[in-house]
Amino acid sequence: MYCRFAVSPKGKSTRDTARMPKMHNALRQWRPVMAIIGAAMVLGACQSQSISQPAKLKTETPAGNFLAARQALYFNDVEQSADFFLQTLKNDSSNINLLRQSFITQYYYGDIERAAALGRQLESLNETMPLSHEPAVALAIRDNDWGAVLVLADKIAESSSSIGMAGIIKGWALVGNGQGGAGISAVLEAGRTQKDLEYGMPAHFRLHAALMAEAIGNNNEAIQRAGGLATEPLSIQSTFQLAELLARDDQIDAAMSILDDRLSRRYNMPQINNIITNLPATPPPTLVQNIAAGIVDTALAGNAGEERRLFAARLRFALFLDPQNDLAQFLLAQQFWDLDKTTEALRHFSKIDPSGMMGRPATLALMDIASDQEDFGKAIKIVSALIKASPDDGYLYKILGDTYRRDGNYAKSRAAYYQSIDNGYRSSGLLRNLGITLERLGVDEEAEQQLRASLEINPDDPFTLNYLGYWWAEEGRNLDEAIAFIERAVELRPESGFFVDSLGWVHFRLGDAEKAVRYLEAATALEPSDPEIIGHLGDVYWTLGREQEARFKWRLALSFARSAEEAKKLKDKIANGYRAADIDG
Repeated sequence: MYCRFAVSPKGKSTRDTARMPKMHNALRQWRPVMAIIGAAMVLGACQSQSISQPAKLKTETPAGNFLAARQALYFNDVEQSADFFLQTLKNDSSNINLLRQSFITQYYYGDIERAAALGRQLESLNETMPLSHEPAVALAIRDNDWGAVLVLADKIAESSSSIGMAGIIKGWALVGNGQGGAGISAVLEAGRTQKDLEYGMPAHFRLHAALMAEAIGNNNEAIQRAGGLATEPLSIQSTFQLAELLARDDQIDAAMSILDDRLSRRYNMPQINNIITNLPATPPPTLVQNIAAGIVDTALAGNAGEERRLFAARLRFALFLDPQNDLAQFLLAQQFWDLDKTTEALRHFSKIDPSGMMGRPATLALMDIASDQEDFGKAIKIVSALIKASPDDGYLYKILGDTYRRDGNYAKSRAAYYQSIDNGYRSSGLLRNLGITLERLGVDEEAEQQLRASLEINPDDPFTLNYLGYWWAEEGRNLDEAIAFIERAVELRPESGFFVDSLGWVHFRLGDAEKAVRYLEAATALEPSDPEIIGHLGDVYWTLGREQEARFKWRLALSFARSAEEAKKLKDKIANGYRAADIDG
């Protein structure tokens, strides 16, 4: 997605609101979760286009397998890395370092059985390492061997980053062992070790104490322990668990109130209401299902988020125990998607029950993937099927309008946005995107009205501020307000090179090249591969008499050009220099 005057895949100028670093629509509501997971790309694998694909290595020798394993891990291909480390280990089975690497990659890849075997091999050599007991405890939980689980949970707790997860596992193992009261005490004790100075004990520990009370038949105690949790910070997993606990106690309205308050419009609330209404007639989750949910809870809340692959391992741990945990599937699919491993992402999204609570978010994620791949026909087909099933849902028409807009079909985009409003949906984002669509259709007066209406709902939307401010500055009107809007956008998103570029380019258009160059140099540092931003800096350099530096920037921009038209303009500047007629827009 691009911001102002990017070039569309079809080669036509596309003024768009977003122009920001790649961020999928489905992930926007999950930003807190993904911040926990770790938004930075692993090991810098995406730092440069020149290393976007690993070179093939010869793997006929142990050294070749080892190098291939390290390279695969560098490129975050855990599956290949795990296989190559095992091949290397065959030739040097007593090598402790290889055993450690093989264990960790097998666990990260999700081969719990093989990782458990490697963990036992390490233990037989009197070697221990963080995580080495987790695959073994997964097998013991699957087999309902609660005595073994209790022993292994204590071993897991020896790692400070795993105390919370170990506490939940131990608590449920005690419940499985017929010691329900001790299980509740164990989970609350683990929660006390994780206390936050501001928020106190993380809510999911108290939630699991309530679920344990339910599991041993003390429903009144379960509901009492769950009291007050609805107003506390909860992960999406805990939100579902709390609502389901209340629903099983016939508190349908309270359960739906929690979900209505916390779930975005990407969820199918009528479908979820139907699920919740029918829960009193269904049995509570099994102990193993509760443990799997607890592992997801602690992974979301704990230090696992600092390491992307460890978070994925914990999700695979949960799915090993409960393959029907749709949230774990969703989070794992998101992680693959965030790493541009689209095939794996699609595989996990497709495993999610379309009739379950995560059904619509998963379907919309499939639509977003199709849009990112510029398969707009497929994306429109997906959202149209959702609209057919829920024709009164205004939010879905907003999504349809966004998809048509990204494809450059502004007439259909406008119609979808109007239908969204007619169906009762109104938001800052909808009005902003409608304003952009109207501006592209040349309906400038109404476009400006919709953009201003968007800011009335959300005065601090940086995308609307940037778009409207840049538009005014381009047309030489409302200049004081235009500069103020763009400066506010930069203040709200100082990490966005696109907004910083807007501010610099507007100052340049207003005749202050000296001020502009500072902003544009900062913008290129933030977005070092965007051809428009790099080209802007070259234009300003030329204006300041720095012609050699200008041509250097134009050549660099040319290497990132997104269309033949953009490349042609840059080649002309390289050959002939910058002219006033070259101003973008």
